Amino acid sequence: MSTEQTTPVVAVDSGELAGLTRADGVRAFLGVPYAAPPVGDLRWRPPQPVVPWTGTRTAQEHGPAAPQFAPPANSLYSGGEQRFSEDCLHLNVWTGTEGDSGRPVMVWLHFGAYQFGSAGNPMYDGGALAASGVTVVSVNHRLGRLGFLAHPGLTAESGYGGSGNYGLMDQIAALEWVRRNISAFGGDPGNVTLFGVSAGGNSVHNLRSSPLAAGLFHKVIAESAPGVAPALDGPGHPANPSTLSAAEQAGTELAALLGASTPAELRALPVEQLMAAQLPRAAGRWSFDLVPGAEIGLALFDTGYPVIDGHVLPKDPLAAFLAGEVADVPMLAGNAENEASGLPYVGSLAAYRAAVEEGFGEYAAEVLELYPAGTDAEARTASWALLGDQVFVWSTWTAARLHERRLTTPVHYFRFLRRPPIPATSDLIERDYAGAFHGGEVPYVFGTLDAWDWDWTDADRALSRRLQQVWIDFARTGDPTASGAVDWPALAGGVLGIDSEPGPADPPDPARMAFWDRYHGVAGELA
Repeated sequence: MSTEQTTPVVAVDSGELAGLTRADGVRAFLGVPYAAPPVGDLRWRPPQPVVPWTGTRTAQEHGPAAPQFAPPANSLYSGGEQRFSEDCLHLNVWTGTEGDSGRPVMVWLHFGAYQFGSAGNPMYDGGALAASGVTVVSVNHRLGRLGFLAHPGLTAESGYGGSGNYGLMDQIAALEWVRRNISAFGGDPGNVTLFGVSAGGNSVHNLRSSPLAAGLFHKVIAESAPGVAPALDGPGHPANPSTLSAAEQAGTELAALLGASTPAELRALPVEQLMAAQLPRAAGRWSFDLVPGAEIGLALFDTGYPVIDGHVLPKDPLAAFLAGEVADVPMLAGNAENEASGLPYVGSLAAYRAAVEEGFGEYAAEVLELYPAGTDAEARTASWALLGDQVFVWSTWTAARLHERRLTTPVHYFRFLRRPPIPATSDLIERDYAGAFHGGEVPYVFGTLDAWDWDWTDADRALSRRLQQVWIDFARTGDPTASGAVDWPALAGGVLGIDSEPGPADPPDPARMAFWDRYHGVAGELA
């Protein structure tokens, strides 16, 4: 009689790892270091190699999340993280039984606006996907000011004339770890699909644009992915990266606020002090009625978002797409029906009109026509729709359209329309904005509906099984229709609507998308 192996051991290039074997035969290796702890003198430096260990390292629980201001516990965007540390550069692997080989690899990058979240969110458990034949890797990386601070002193010492983007360099280091080590877990380093949602989807666009990531992945899935928009010569923003000069200016202002003038003095600061400081100019943004914690989150965007540093990112992803200078690999891309679910809103009609006039200038009248409001309640809904399109929808839709026009590989676009059974205690219900929310497809794709104690239906579970198969088909072959789970043409043939029965759907609102094309100066490229 055979005995189930409960502590499988795998050797990677830094030592042996002892993981867990689940009842379904999936092996999990959690909290695996892929780079040295970025602490002390390694704060705001590119990730360094792991120091090899002796003996066998236990890899049976997730590593700590990067320091952050986590969402409230009732938020759909809370992963329940309770352990936080600058020593956060860990990844997790779920794979098949011992002796498997040649499995497609799917590397997941989590959401959180580069400010919060972790690979340990139970919604990202890769076991169900691994049980169906792929090897799944999820990645922690540096967030916020620890991940993206730019400063003239950091630029001077870097050796490449830039600073910021340490979080993106972490992701690249994780992909390099996958290339070196994933075959030991049965994965194929020559068949890697990079996928992520929200900031994770933005990371997909950024890594496609980065020469440092060339050849490290072979397919991509960008879900609700912001960032394909012109770089701002001003504070960073969820929809746009910032130029190096603007990011350095923000970093200089932050250092002055903290009483530090050199990298050494900044590295000596406690992480809590570094994170809590708020630049005064952050208060000049839209007059949002902010959800809890958003005041801090918006302030951190000044110094906590990707930078066009000339090294990791030679140009912004929009410019890279326009030039055809992104990785030419097959892509799935798409948006949720209600993308603004995780965004703040304007609470009154007067505030909405003032914010639009201040923020859009000569375009304000057109914005108010496309996103109309006549009452305070309508202003809240209109501001949500406006922000959802500005941050998430136009970016993802434009990445798909430019991929189709500039590259040779196929691209498929979806709209997630399924409205899950969100309970009355959710923050979305409290804010009167439910539906197919931002990131709502993720538990369906991972097969982790039960991470949330909701009243899931048989239709939800059937849809989850179907989406898992579609994502796996794409990871295995580059064709999401390979097993016949869906009929999904490439972009020129239409858009897939994901609901209880996936089928054809309308593209994003044409008039609104045409406005954003003009606003960003690319209408001629997308005509």
